[in-house]
Amino acid sequence: MINQIAVVVKNKPGSLRQITSLLAENQINCLCISTYDAPDFGILRMIVDDFDKCYRILEENGQLVMKDRVIAIPMEDKAGEMDRILGDLEEANISIDCMYSYISSQLKSAALIFRAEDIEETESVLAKKGHTVIQNVSEL
Repeated sequence: MINQIAVVVKNKPGSLRQITSLLAENQINCLCISTYDAPDFGILRMIVDDFDKCYRILEENGQLVMKDRVIAIPMEDKAGEMDRILGDLEEANISIDCMYSYISSQLKSAALIFRAEDIEETESVLAKKGHTVIQNVSEL
């Protein structure tokens, strides 16, 4: 299981940099990042090398921080691979709440990262379909 940090960010110049500056000042490496916007705010989702430290520092600095568990699946960097994984999830009637990808130098491939309502069921379905589920950030 991998923990993802979600932060509510105001849609104004410099608000995203407030967060990245906190990460830089505290030697926290952001491995992957994704943003989703709404009219007045955005949601910044990220996976970092030190989840507990990052969560604490953001919270101590007045950021609205949330924790989500996500699933990371290695996938070959080729056409149709993401479709195959999504097909396996659709077949099991599993809905995805958010999704992004990560190019891993360690895996020498890409990883599909997503959140689903029932993490354990989703991991079980993927394992039965022959997918490897990454269990720790250090495996990315």
